[in-house]
Amino acid sequence: MEAVRQREGFDRVLLPLTVFLLFLGTVVVLDASSARALQSTALGNDPLFFFKRQTMWAVISMGALLFAMHVPYWKVRKYWMWGIGITAVLLILVLIPGIGLERNGSRRWLGVGPLNFQPSELAKLALVVFLARYSELWRGNIQHLAKGFIPAVFAVFLIGGLVAKEDLGTAITIIGTGLAMIVMMGAQPKHVLGLIGLCLLGGVGLVLAEPYRIERIHAWMTLIARPLEVHDGPAYQPAQGLIALGSGGLKGLGISQGVAKHLYLPAEHTDYIFATIGEETGLWGCIGLLGLFAWLIIRGLTIAHRTRDWFGSLLAAGLTVMVGLQALLNIAVVTGIVPCTGVPLPFISYGGSSLVFTTLAMGVVLNVSQYPDRSAGEPAKKERSDRESRADGWRHRRAHLSGS
Repeated sequence: MEAVRQREGFDRVLLPLTVFLLFLGTVVVLDASSARALQSTALGNDPLFFFKRQTMWAVISMGALLFAMHVPYWKVRKYWMWGIGITAVLLILVLIPGIGLERNGSRRWLGVGPLNFQPSELAKLALVVFLARYSELWRGNIQHLAKGFIPAVFAVFLIGGLVAKEDLGTAITIIGTGLAMIVMMGAQPKHVLGLIGLCLLGGVGLVLAEPYRIERIHAWMTLIARPLEVHDGPAYQPAQGLIALGSGGLKGLGISQGVAKHLYLPAEHTDYIFATIGEETGLWGCIGLLGLFAWLIIRGLTIAHRTRDWFGSLLAAGLTVMVGLQALLNIAVVTGIVPCTGVPLPFISYGGSSLVFTTLAMGVVLNVSQYPDRSAGEPAKKERSDRESRADGWRHRRAHLSGS
């Protein structure tokens, strides 16, 4: 029997904040994408093309949010192995020519016609659930290198490595989230330092394996060394992003008055939408958006901290870190702090898969927020006890056989 669960209301800050970010992103996509859509004959010269699609995904995301808020979070832990296994298969299918769908030179999608999604978005959630359940079942083993630490690291590298082949930005988010969760699980500092070093070496190897990634790093270094020159090629997009941000000044040019979105700034409604926001709302608008993300992260980690259930606590913390890392990476790219890598800004960038799975993740965190005093450790303890009893039985039988 599972422990009695004392249900409370949803977190009164995170819920309206999530809904507001979802609404804000839809409005920003309308503003940022209308110029490109209007000038595209392939899109029927319809300025509302991207907005209508994003609105559809926003409605689906609201459904995902409500679903995740009302289905008890502990029910997903029984699918922890199925989730990571199915995700690995989907990520392998993406890499197969003819099955994985290719866009803009990258193969990241599965689906048929207009119905497609990015398995890498599912991979982020599946890995968080896997690590939370793994830690619940073998809590304390994480400090043991072979019995606890290496299996967790293997899962992180398996999923992150499959994603990194075509999407290094998302892979960084996945591996960063996994590393943060391993730290929260209680890994030894020396093991964590070794893992960080291994991640850095792996990152260098992934960059050297693809010429276009080397070109992006060279373009980034050129932009830093000569920021006042006119840049083209791989440096064009990050240069235009900085120009858009700088043009906004303190107060911005005004909503809908941006210039960069008129085909000067590539990906103005997707990966570089933060530059569009900076140009039109200025420094104060950027600080405001950063404040919203900071508030969301603080609330998510607060929920994780006050939750007694180990699985629920790690689940909420991992999902919150996942969203926070992705937002941080996107903004770091747009502001020129790190080289260009394609990763959307959560809730704000155009794109269905990212929006649905990000909102779903926040719905799970909101679900956890309802049960801060739930003592869910009993089922896990019983499961561990049964497993240990079986192991003792095998040891006694082996001793009996060897004695006879």
